[in-house]
Amino acid sequence: MKKSLFAALILFGMTFVQAAEPLDAFPTEVDGNQRHVIQLPKVKDESRFMIELVPGRREIADCNLRSFTAPLHREVLAGWGYPYYVLSDLKPTPGTRKICAPGSDSRRFIRVRGDSLILPYSSRLPLVVYLPEGVLLKYRVWRADKNLSDARTQ
Repeated sequence: MKKSLFAALILFGMTFVQAAEPLDAFPTEVDGNQRHVIQLPKVKDESRFMIELVPGRREIADCNLRSFTAPLHREVLAGWGYPYYVLSDLKPTPGTRKICAPGSDSRRFIRVRGDSLILPYSSRLPLVVYLPEGVLLKYRVWRADKNLSDARTQ
């Protein structure tokens, strides 16, 4: 009787621990930045995939090319070891100075450009990114071809 009660308690405890979602460990806000979450589906060979983060803002802009720069910092959630990312303040880059047709202003997505925005694909944990208020997060999944090409010896 004691063994079955002990086994039931262990099984209940394991079920309770597994029921907690990894996302529950992440705060909804860090230093005034809002939490954005991407849950990637499982794929057969995750080493063939990468995820590109495309943060940006919807703003009224003319025909000139515009973008923002902002560093993306990788942090680790204390006590859990889960990685998360924080995008710092957005800074506008110099745009082109073309003469635009009157009335060419429109509301469009102006993206953040940077080197650290491509990350390894992982479906084990949610991808958590903290962005300043008003910044949207889009993403793109990149897939490598199965075929490998041979390099020539010269």
